[in-house]
Amino acid sequence: MTNAAHTPGPWEYQYSPYTSQDGQEIPAFEVHGEHKVCDTNENRPSEEQEANARLIAAAPELFQTLLFFFNIMHDYQSSARKDYITHAMATTRDVLEKAKGGAI
Repeated sequence: MTNAAHTPGPWEYQYSPYTSQDGQEIPAFEVHGEHKVCDTNENRPSEEQEANARLIAAAPELFQTLLFFFNIMHDYQSSARKDYITHAMATTRDVLEKAKGGAI
């Protein structure tokens, strides 16, 4: 596994439309952390753009949660004794709900 650098989390997304030359509002979303992370593709439907932006904004938490879950499962016996599995499941559910935009 590499230790690739990325913009530190947390990341948030926001609706950030722009105006075309003919004055039409074009829907778009931006994802920001400490700095701007990315824009969505304005050629996609607005609902799809928002779902993509929500998923991208959850990426740092998804990564940390997956890493935590991996470490817990690596030593399952000890983790079960310390009740880390319950915590990992709750944390995983919360982050997945954030990424999905609702209950899983």
